[in-house]
Amino acid sequence: MTKKQLKEKFSQGIKWNAILFGLYKIISIISTILLFKKLTIADFSLWTNIFGTIYLTLLWLDFGFRKSLPLYCPQFSKNKNIMQKFIKYIIIFQTIILLIFTIIFIFFSGYITNKFNIENKIEIFYLGCAMFFTEGILSIFKLIYHSYFKQKQFNSLMSIIVIFKSTILFSFILAITKSYTLLKIAFILELFASFLSVAICLKSLKGLYNHNNQGNSEIIHKNLTAEFVFHSGIMWINNNLKSFSERNFTILFFTYLFGPLQANLFKITSDSALLLQRITVKTIGTTDTSLLFYAQTIKYDKNNFVQNTFVQNTFENLITQISRICIPLFGIITFMVFNFNYLLNNKNSSKTFFDINIFFIISIFYLFESILSPYERLLEVKRKYIILTFSYLPYVLAIFCLAFFKITAALGIISTILFIQMSRLLIYFIMLIIVRKKYNFHFPIKNVSKIIFYTFILFIFASSLKYLLL
Repeated sequence: MTKKQLKEKFSQGIKWNAILFGLYKIISIISTILLFKKLTIADFSLWTNIFGTIYLTLLWLDFGFRKSLPLYCPQFSKNKNIMQKFIKYIIIFQTIILLIFTIIFIFFSGYITNKFNIENKIEIFYLGCAMFFTEGILSIFKLIYHSYFKQKQFNSLMSIIVIFKSTILFSFILAITKSYTLLKIAFILELFASFLSVAICLKSLKGLYNHNNQGNSEIIHKNLTAEFVFHSGIMWINNNLKSFSERNFTILFFTYLFGPLQANLFKITSDSALLLQRITVKTIGTTDTSLLFYAQTIKYDKNNFVQNTFVQNTFENLITQISRICIPLFGIITFMVFNFNYLLNNKNSSKTFFDINIFFIISIFYLFESILSPYERLLEVKRKYIILTFSYLPYVLAIFCLAFFKITAALGIISTILFIQMSRLLIYFIMLIIVRKKYNFHFPIKNVSKIIFYTFILFIFASSLKYLLL
């Protein structure tokens, strides 16, 4: 792959990730609002809790594949037969794991329905178990296709299925008045859409093999497989460590320490903050890992372009690209915070001060993490496990202190959130310092400064326009 092809595939990957995420989010918000209005409180709660459980469990069962597959799929593709075996074994492994947990969930479905006296809704739980299986398989296919920069092929297919499914769902929402009947139809449509997606992806695998085959180069299969397993394990540990400061875990932690009222307030504001963060995460996807790996495989071109220089330029361009997404979002958040009462026409700031501060803290720190995330991706691609482990030590120590030294109650919820976010950001600053000293890779201050300047101009313009409209 040439430098030009690499840049084109990265840009195309980001564009198609943004298209699918935007389409999915718009449809998701509309369908959620419509279902909230048509379903009973109990049925809507069942809908949200089953979906939350599905995706939380899939996160824990990631096994580090989200970070390791974009790195190792291109390496296994150097030999067509080994590539086919590798992908087949990954799919079989994940299928077995998902089947085991699906059976466990089916068993617990009966226990939960008996405990909460909702035996008449057991079929919804069974549909949720089936969805857990198909969504888990689909997530693996997504990683595989994205690892080869096939975002256009995969995301265009997903977009068509999402539109088709949503059109049918909206029709049923308008036509059906019974809450439980609508709930079943919604689950059946979700299950059908994910099953159809898996079937099409499975059928398209042969084309993926042929298109990405780079020949029949001899590679040491056993050594590369061992490296992949080890790398996946390290990535899985890192992801699980971070999950202790993610929303799904901290809500339980805050409920135990501060009670349900403050924990619910944290959930509402953190969900809003995560929506902005996921714009960056979903747009970039796994293209950052794939980009940095492919950059390392390009040694020289006709102009004798040195490999390390190209990797450095690619790295700086990646940070710039992410900054183009994050810094405007930073400006939007700042404008919202300074004009929160005006935007909501709320004169009683004492009622909104608490949650808007949580929103600001979480949003800003997550965006900073996103901008600095290429430092972690670079170390992962270079397999610098000791540096990665060292960088995580202060964060692990901070979480340990919060869990075992009972300082959270004394700090309060806002200070605790700030403490957690600062410890997460410290990971990336340690990596920044080490990468700069070890590889002489610099943060693209000039490019980022231009983005900050243009964002600031727009912020001043928006603020001036607000005062003119008063």
